[in-house]
Amino acid sequence: MGFFKGIVSFIGVASTVQTFANALAPSDTYRDADIGQSGYVGGDHNIDPNSVSQFKQLWNVTFKPDEKHYAKPLVYTLQSGRQIVFTASTENIIRSIDAATGEVIAERQVAPPWSMTGASCETVSKNMGIMGTPIIYPDYDVAFFFAKSYVEDFRVPGGAAPPMNSMYYLYAVYLDGLQDVYKFPIPTDDMPADNDARKIFLGGLLLQQPSLLHVGDVVYAGFGGLCDSFNYTGVVVAVNINTRWINRWVTQAGPSSLYSDDWTKWHGGGAGGIWQAGMGLSSDGQDVFFTIDNGGSPTDSNGTTTPIAGKTHQDVLSESVARIKLTDDGVQLVDFFRPYDYQHGEGQDLGSGGFSVLDPVFTTGEAKRIGVATSKNSKMYIHDLDNLGGYRQGANGSDGVLQTIQVDGEVIGGIGSYPLEGGYIYVNPGNAPLAAYRFTSASNSSSAGLFAIAGKSSAANPHSGVGIPTITSKNGDVGSGVVWITDPEKGLLAFKAVPVNGTLVKLTVPKVEGAEKYGRPVFGDGRVYIIDGKGKLVALGVK
Repeated sequence: MGFFKGIVSFIGVASTVQTFANALAPSDTYRDADIGQSGYVGGDHNIDPNSVSQFKQLWNVTFKPDEKHYAKPLVYTLQSGRQIVFTASTENIIRSIDAATGEVIAERQVAPPWSMTGASCETVSKNMGIMGTPIIYPDYDVAFFFAKSYVEDFRVPGGAAPPMNSMYYLYAVYLDGLQDVYKFPIPTDDMPADNDARKIFLGGLLLQQPSLLHVGDVVYAGFGGLCDSFNYTGVVVAVNINTRWINRWVTQAGPSSLYSDDWTKWHGGGAGGIWQAGMGLSSDGQDVFFTIDNGGSPTDSNGTTTPIAGKTHQDVLSESVARIKLTDDGVQLVDFFRPYDYQHGEGQDLGSGGFSVLDPVFTTGEAKRIGVATSKNSKMYIHDLDNLGGYRQGANGSDGVLQTIQVDGEVIGGIGSYPLEGGYIYVNPGNAPLAAYRFTSASNSSSAGLFAIAGKSSAANPHSGVGIPTITSKNGDVGSGVVWITDPEKGLLAFKAVPVNGTLVKLTVPKVEGAEKYGRPVFGDGRVYIIDGKGKLVALGVK
């Protein structure tokens, strides 16, 4: 019997035990978008282009002055039938808020956050607590999230301030009341990686920014650099929530990877962080996909351009797409892709955006399953999920992918998709318009031209900070698709999903005072929620 499955019978912790039942409603948003990070959040939110035109601002909640909400809100229906918005901030404050009225139902600071003065990075936030978007486990009405805190003088003198005294904890809290689940939080520090015992997980040197992923009984989290300081290595942490067993897999492993005992040395551990502008790790329901930022690589150290098959084992990965699997022997690399023209250290890296697993409607004779990666080098890569592409596996040493699409600007964050009305994907580059690409090859065995430009918005985005396209429809009806994006300057924007004569038709949305960088709108029952540029939680809908 697993931990969660057995907790209801545990004697002596009656105050923490609740009766579990799946309260999930069709209109809930209990994770960042969908498990594949495709950006399509379904047709159960009672939203279509006609209702959008009637939206008003329903309410807003103002938070404490130093709080930042990089973690996206989540929407969930409790067993009582009350729908809530769950928020988590850099001050380690979590809240449940009535989704209809904006009433703060419960509020709690789970732990003191770590001061960002230790990283010389107070422009991000004054303190660092929770930054990655939590995930809700509907079977148990529990939210999971990683919180950064500290233990004074834990590893070095100096109280709480030194990074070496900061650490990460995995929390599990009941959404009804926000109290801790028994035997949580779990400290995750001071343990070696599965693939390199030298690489010890030190949470003070890392940042957990990508949204959490839940597959089966395992919660996955990606960790990258903390303002690109210190000696760090990119890490995936996988926690079995029943056994509380923790696996750690680093992007830079083995004898050829960089290593230093000086934990303050810049990039001493090889870097290769997992950032993705906060976009979550994705899954096909079994394996996990993500992108890796700048770091060391064998192709850097020896100058080789020798092709490498994707399923060849690699100890060191950077500027790559990775596919991993959790086995009885720990986390294992299954497949990888790295562009033939990667720009190591030139700010053109692949790790700025995430990886999207598309709906099965996007299929060809050559590739039964398709994924999409984005990058700062103004390209989208269309992948066969079962053969990501390795390194220089295409003709004449080019990329072994299904299609490479040149877009109008660098992409920080991922794509959105709409699997209806023929199928579309959307990309939102900085300093360029939102663009829609139509899927053209559902019955074509050729890999050429899977996606073709179908339309663009009339106005360009600001240079950076724009959000990831997120798509709704109403009951899957033709013409009901809406593409939503956030803009740090313009707030919330919405467009009809299917372009008309080459143009994405803009819908009228109430004015919102900007938006948090790299954000997404979040959806409930006929309502949309957004963290605006002033740091407020804003609810929009039909009154």
